[in-house]
Amino acid sequence: MDHTICYISKHAPALNDKVQEDLFSFILEHNPPKNITGILLSNQDFFLQVLEGNENILEELFNSIKKDNRHFQILTVLNQPIENRVFKDYRAGFSILQNRNEFSQLNNYLSLYDHDQNYPKNIKSLLEPFLI
Repeated sequence: MDHTICYISKHAPALNDKVQEDLFSFILEHNPPKNITGILLSNQDFFLQVLEGNENILEELFNSIKKDNRHFQILTVLNQPIENRVFKDYRAGFSILQNRNEFSQLNNYLSLYDHDQNYPKNIKSLLEPFLI
C-alpha cells in the first residue's frame, strides 16, 4: 500500500529565486527515481508539498525535509496510507508549480477525479488556496 505526506511550510526570509530553482532541480532529479510522485507548490510566502510513495522512503525524505533551512514552521497536514496515488499520472509523476497557468492545469487535472474518494477530495481542498 502507498503512503502520502502533505505539509505546508513558510519560506525562509533569505529564499531567493536561485536557491528555489536549485531546490526544484534537486527534487526533480531525486524523487522520480525513488518512485515518489506528488507536487510542490510555491507562492510568495509558502510551500505546499504532497509526496506519495513507499512509507519508509517518504518518512526518511520527510525527516530530511524538516531539517532543511530553506523553510520553517512546517505543518504536517496528511501522513497516512493511501489506496491510490493522485499524482501518478500527472505530468512526469512529480511536478513543481510556479505560475498561474500551471496552477490552472493542476486544477483541471484534479477536477477529473471522482471526488467521492476522500484522498483526492482532501488534496483538492488543501490546494485550493494555492490554485486561486
